[in-house]
Amino acid sequence: MSAFDFRAYLDGLDKNDDLFRVSVEIDTLDDMGAFIARADYSGVDKPILFEKPKGFDIPVLANTVGHTTKRMAAAFGLSEKNLLPGIAAQMMSILQSGGIPPVYVDKDRAACKEVIMTGDDVDLSVLPLLRLNPDDGKGSPDMAEGRFITSVCVSKPTPTSHNLSYHRFEITRKDGGSVWIYRGTGDAVSMQDYWGSKIDDPESSYKPDDGRPFPMAFIFGVTPEFIVGGANKALPHEGDDFAYIGGIRNEAVEMVKCETIDVDVPAHAEIVVEGVLRPFNWTTQGKFASFNGFYDEPRRRPVFDVTAITMRKKPVYQHVHIGRPHNECNSIAAFFRGVHVYREVKAVLPNVVDVYMDPSAGCGFTCHISIKKARIGEPKLAIMRAYTALQGFCKHIFIYDDDINIHDSVERGWALAHRFIPDRDLLIIPNVLGMVIEPMAQGVVGKNAKLGVYDGYDEIPKNVRSLMGVDCTLPLGLKIMDRVVPVAEIEARVDELWKAAMP
Repeated sequence: MSAFDFRAYLDGLDKNDDLFRVSVEIDTLDDMGAFIARADYSGVDKPILFEKPKGFDIPVLANTVGHTTKRMAAAFGLSEKNLLPGIAAQMMSILQSGGIPPVYVDKDRAACKEVIMTGDDVDLSVLPLLRLNPDDGKGSPDMAEGRFITSVCVSKPTPTSHNLSYHRFEITRKDGGSVWIYRGTGDAVSMQDYWGSKIDDPESSYKPDDGRPFPMAFIFGVTPEFIVGGANKALPHEGDDFAYIGGIRNEAVEMVKCETIDVDVPAHAEIVVEGVLRPFNWTTQGKFASFNGFYDEPRRRPVFDVTAITMRKKPVYQHVHIGRPHNECNSIAAFFRGVHVYREVKAVLPNVVDVYMDPSAGCGFTCHISIKKARIGEPKLAIMRAYTALQGFCKHIFIYDDDINIHDSVERGWALAHRFIPDRDLLIIPNVLGMVIEPMAQGVVGKNAKLGVYDGYDEIPKNVRSLMGVDCTLPLGLKIMDRVVPVAEIEARVDELWKAAMP
């Protein structure tokens, strides 16, 4: 049996009492999302199987990897101790060897082809899609319910490569909606090749007649290797992510071609949604509770037309949760941004020890790095390299000596209190490139800046220090994004569901 068989993976979880089964009926609009958030904030470290989504006969699996490093380590066959450097080393070895290329199987051997919907039969409403948070979708011109797909998706940057990634997909009709392709992803580069222009270039540069539809497929019901592979920013986007995943398990991933687009998908996936982004065909995507804990405002996004849905006869829908910062999406994305920063910093500073991207800070806004400092100036070098590695995503960077456990907030706080002197160790670079959904960078008042903290000198005068005050309050009169907060009415319903679901 393949190591990538999703049903075998679920059976293994069940056998080891490692699957949280929720047998009570639960609404996919708001309640299920709030239940997942409750589990995250309560320390539940098991995948959650919702057996009875209200109005659907397809179960929902959430937290396949979850919000801790436990399943991340299991996916890579490593221990949790020193996991990030371990994955970075393993990744380099697999990339150098080329991994294990995928193999192709016939349609009759592909579980994801048991049911095929094309043309007028395409209907996304058969899937138990979630509205993760109650204000999701507001501002959409189609007045949709705010249901979003947040699963891993597949594209083909070249005829022989496959790129796994994540893009949020708002469903506004039975055969489509809108997808946000973030400018910092490999798919944005590939999409530029297909469209003949960057999606955020001036409209005067658009040449719709010269562009081609960009094909992409969302996949659901895959083992953890695919979930973490989609978030791995350190992988080259023109490489073959399936060959890399094959290298993790030393086994080829079995693939099958899509029905309507030139994209290949795992043959054992539970559900596949195929579609295209046609050049310069825009709509407004509604609000969305994003990874930073704020509702992103309605924005112009490209239209995604679904061309086919294929699935097992009795599939399981797989959901990757996002919303308030303590969630699966933030934990996975933060970790692999850390892997990327580690590799980039190590290229210029071999004495880097570890990197920790704090998931609670929006999966990359705050970065902690430990080094074996040998020369004055190395902390500044690490700060600048880390910032450029994330293309402006990072906002705060802290550098520590290697005796500090940067995963421990107590140790980090101790180092900040006792090794940092503001007028000596504070580096501020104003007006650098920021992140489009940085809530404090939405206008003139909130121009983005980066904070770096380091300990760059060997000696200081005795009994002399500085005082730094950090004002974390909002400027008066500044309108920013709405924060994602629990809703009392929904939480009351989840209270009852929680009591019924817990053993």
